[in-house]
Amino acid sequence: MSNLIHLLTSLNIDEAKAIEYVNRLKRMQIKKGEHFQMQGDPAKYMGYVDSGKFKYYKIDKEGNERSLWFNKSFPFIGDYHSFLKKTSAELNIQSLDNYEIVLFNYEQMMELFDMNMDTQRFRATLAERSMFGWRSIALALHFNTAEERYIELLNDYPDIEKEIPLKHIASTLGISPETLSRIRKKLDKNT
Repeated sequence: MSNLIHLLTSLNIDEAKAIEYVNRLKRMQIKKGEHFQMQGDPAKYMGYVDSGKFKYYKIDKEGNERSLWFNKSFPFIGDYHSFLKKTSAELNIQSLDNYEIVLFNYEQMMELFDMNMDTQRFRATLAERSMFGWRSIALALHFNTAEERYIELLNDYPDIEKEIPLKHIASTLGISPETLSRIRKKLDKNT
């Protein structure tokens, strides 16, 4: 986990202290298709992964899976809101490949945030990324067309169609797979 140690040293934590801290953290191996977190289970951990792709989704009251987003560029995973509130997870988080994840329990995460001013700013960054991510999703669903949302998703994740089944992409966009197929055909004709 040299990238995690590098992240910590970039937050002005002495390298020896960063190594000692990281060595106290648990690690977990996760395989493609396995869940880091399940909706309704206690949100005990946030995870760090050097690079990885995870699907965030929720099962609605009718038992339908609703994909919310795909995390592929930010190294921390978890239901941050539920983790901080120490409640049951509201989201399922599924791995889209095999990874090693470093786990932070609540006390370890708070210890990190309290190390210095830089780690406190890092805490604010995590909260802002979460808040801005949800805000972007909500605004796009209410004010952008399905085609605009799809184009924006492709701009953010150009290879998403190679990595994620179309039914999950459609769910993330708030549309049916059939509507997504029509949008894709229309865009293919225009290129």
